[in-house]
Amino acid sequence: MIKFNIKISRWASFYFFVQNLSEWHFSNRKDYNLLWRKILGIFLKQEEDALKRFKEIRSQYPQSKSCFEKSFFLSEDPFGKLILALPAEEYQAVKNTFSLLESKFNSLYEKDLPPLNRWREILDKAINNQELNDTILVSLNTLYKTSIRGEEINIYLLFSAVDHTGGGANVDNQSISIEISRYPLEDTRHILGIVWHETIHLVFQNQYFYPLLTGYFQKDKQKTVLINEIVTASLFPRGTLGIRLLKNNPAVKLLPDVDVKQTTDILNLTKEYLDKNKYFDEDYIKKLSLITKKA
Repeated sequence: MIKFNIKISRWASFYFFVQNLSEWHFSNRKDYNLLWRKILGIFLKQEEDALKRFKEIRSQYPQSKSCFEKSFFLSEDPFGKLILALPAEEYQAVKNTFSLLESKFNSLYEKDLPPLNRWREILDKAINNQELNDTILVSLNTLYKTSIRGEEINIYLLFSAVDHTGGGANVDNQSISIEISRYPLEDTRHILGIVWHETIHLVFQNQYFYPLLTGYFQKDKQKTVLINEIVTASLFPRGTLGIRLLKNNPAVKLLPDVDVKQTTDILNLTKEYLDKNKYFDEDYIKKLSLITKKA
């Protein structure tokens, strides 16, 4: 079975804080930044300038699984690794950004570490339910035409807002991240759904399904990414498997770009494949594309 290891890392949290504040990527959580700035107060000009420079530097490197993620998530000496990967000027600028923002980060980390630790205790008990995980594995291996069995996956717990959580599979090939610190402790089932959503991105989609999508859409990356995200969301956290196995409430809209009627049709299509023990094929992609084209 898959084994999940729950981790809290000060350096990973520090990197998440800095890169999110810099808003170098469209996926950065702007509501987190508003919350943090409200808590932490005024940012000095030199701090703002450092964030702008960090944004310029980070934007030049791969969006996912770059030297930044590998340094700050996987190493206890991130700057010792980063100095080997960056030109000297960029390295100094990045190090300067972290130095300038350290006191603000420490203030936030002090507040968010206790709930992060509580979440770790909750997830340690909930995430490695062998019976549940084996049931999920059977379904995902069928749908994605895989034979995943004994993977070990690290889950890094990061900052969040009270009404917003999320996840990522951007560190390496065996790690995901979950934004969770201020999220309500009673909504564990939704968090489990996010864990499985990111696990699909990490280990299930890449062997067969993502290459199938890429070929179908003739390397239209934007379309490929969108459809892939819709498919994953149609399973977890509030998709077919999230509803059936985790007892999560059904999604009203799977994604902002998908309306209520489309969501219902997509969930029914995925449920049909799940109930018939079929793997996702070109016919599934064709039907899904037709649904998403409808106004």
